[in-house]
Amino acid sequence: MEPDLGALYAAARIRITEMVAGADPDTVVAATPEWTVHDVVGHLRGIVEDALTGNLDGVATDPWTAAQVVRAREKSIDRLLDEWTAEAPMFEGFLSSPAGTNSARAIVDIHTHEADLRGALGLPAEIPATYGAFMFAMMASGIAARAEEQSLPALRIMSPEGDAVGPADAAVVLRIDRHELHRAALGRRCPEQMAAYDWSVDDPAPYVALLPAFGPRPDVLID
Repeated sequence: MEPDLGALYAAARIRITEMVAGADPDTVVAATPEWTVHDVVGHLRGIVEDALTGNLDGVATDPWTAAQVVRAREKSIDRLLDEWTAEAPMFEGFLSSPAGTNSARAIVDIHTHEADLRGALGLPAEIPATYGAFMFAMMASGIAARAEEQSLPALRIMSPEGDAVGPADAAVVLRIDRHELHRAALGRRCPEQMAAYDWSVDDPAPYVALLPAFGPRPDVLID
């Protein structure tokens, strides 16, 4: 059974709102393109604003997200949080509807930035169970599919939380927890970090290149 995407989004939004309350808005969030805590909140609030106003030209591109950050810099973080809290329920209602079932990108985005913020604020890594299971299945399936497209030997990806994607007799096995798969798949890990994962082969390089959907980090990030 697929999870309620609107409920997942709302829970993450509430956690982020509580997390950044009282935090220094100028704290740099190392996992992002030199954004601060304020900038990350501005981006998240901006997604809801753009979705509700139909400003979707270039959705999810760098210029689209950069415009959200620039727009938000004229407002305090408290105002951004208030606006996000006021308008997000409409967005969450859409995500919970049949029309929102293809909007998993928004769920991945908010949880990715929640993890970014937790790292920046020195908080322990946490992946909510419902999102973790949903994310692992989606991310691992995409990685396994890319391996197949590259005509690589079959890949199985398993987690200590009990997730398993790929054939049981796969030639290559990656054992990785949900947090690390989440961070690697969203470009928060460099090739050296990903190569050091628990692979069943001595040279996982062909598979490492397939883990990040949008390319790896150039440097080490630990969070």
